[in-house]
Amino acid sequence: MKAAVDLRVAQATVARFVNNGLLTPFISPEAAAIHLAGVQAQMLPAAGLALWNRVPAFTAAQLDHLLYHERLLVRLWGQRGTLHLYAATDWPLIYAAQAGRATYWEQEALRDGWDAAEYEAFIERVARWLAEHETMGRSDLRRLVPEIDDRHLSGWGGIFAILTRRGLACNAAPTGGEARMAHRLRWRPDLRWDPPATETANAELMRRYLAAFGPATLADMTCWRGRTQAEIKRWLALLGDEVVKMTVAGKPAWWLQSQLARLHELPEPAELPPHLLGRFDPLLLATRDRSWLVDAVDYKQVWRPAGHVEATILLAGRIAGTWRYDWRGAAMVVTLRPFAPLPPAVRTQIEMLAAAVAAHFAAPLREWVWV
Repeated sequence: MKAAVDLRVAQATVARFVNNGLLTPFISPEAAAIHLAGVQAQMLPAAGLALWNRVPAFTAAQLDHLLYHERLLVRLWGQRGTLHLYAATDWPLIYAAQAGRATYWEQEALRDGWDAAEYEAFIERVARWLAEHETMGRSDLRRLVPEIDDRHLSGWGGIFAILTRRGLACNAAPTGGEARMAHRLRWRPDLRWDPPATETANAELMRRYLAAFGPATLADMTCWRGRTQAEIKRWLALLGDEVVKMTVAGKPAWWLQSQLARLHELPEPAELPPHLLGRFDPLLLATRDRSWLVDAVDYKQVWRPAGHVEATILLAGRIAGTWRYDWRGAAMVVTLRPFAPLPPAVRTQIEMLAAAVAAHFAAPLREWVWV
């Protein structure tokens, strides 16, 4: 890792904006998911908006089709133990990056008094049941194993998160409001299953992270991955001279050498187009330090209690307010809350984006409301 230049915060901000597909869109949703190393999808409509911001004319109907019909995207528990959308071809990579690590739910079972061998036998039994059915939901498991503690059927993961960690399961289309899971060999029997070595997989995820969200500090990288600094350092070392240690406004950071070579191509912040980012957008989850995105006085209007991240108005690469959409029957109302008054021309641009949000959901825009 060679010493490199000191970047201004504005340069780092523009680089992240550009490398997130927010200036030049990605050619497809799968390409976006690959480049961003996944799109958080605890709330599936929010993941759809993340792709809408980065893929031309992307719609919620397309997301449903890609996930549940073409199956080119897959919804798995990934980094930080949260649900993400990945390109289906990346499924072996995501499995390999987490291979051999016990989930919270396995650890919780042992704390609850399960015998390790008995719990392992239970996991294997559920895997066989899943392979025997097109899909399964938690209600199916309650009927099959009425004595099981509901915590192990948690909507946050439970037994299905364990099977996902082991490369055996993914989220299928929900039925009647219930989440469903499918076995990999039923869902994508044609998928080539060739997981790389665990260290190789994690080094690749760090390469993608730096390409999309760098330059980044060690704290940023541990925040994004939910892993230790020692692990991050080891994976960076595997990338060798691809990685450059540098500074941003005098603070140590890491980036890819290939990105530094393109610094001269970056536009000025004022040239960046506005965006209405959805909740939990990848750009907002990528770093621990968010001062490059938002002023301290406005921070708590975006990052809310219980880990909630608001949808945001992005102007010149920084957060200028929040927004939400609500349904009035089949129509949509978009509420816009800028932190400070906006010029009329900018308001018009934002209003056009609000109409495009409604179009993403194939809904008429009843009104937009400025607060």
